[in-house]
Amino acid sequence: MEGMEQPVMHWTPSIAPSGMDFVSSDKYPGWEGNIFNGALAFQLLSRIVVDGDQYIHEERLLEGIGRIRDVRQGPDGYLYFSNESNGTINRILPAN
Repeated sequence: MEGMEQPVMHWTPSIAPSGMDFVSSDKYPGWEGNIFNGALAFQLLSRIVVDGDQYIHEERLLEGIGRIRDVRQGPDGYLYFSNESNGTINRILPAN
């Protein structure tokens, strides 16, 4: 439609995207500003690398872990996600 813009990225087929958050803490070196998105249908966590308003690439993490309902950065700076398949809330810790 006139006045509408195309998305900078999309999933085809749809991953059934769910909760989403940006990393703004220093807990994950090199991931600052990345977007983390849950997926209900594909049962994974997606890390989306952006540069300003430009899509760079997607990395799929934790494939097959279950239906990720929500993703949030907590007040402690760590990322948390809820897994609808097993009813858990999980924290992502950086590897040493």
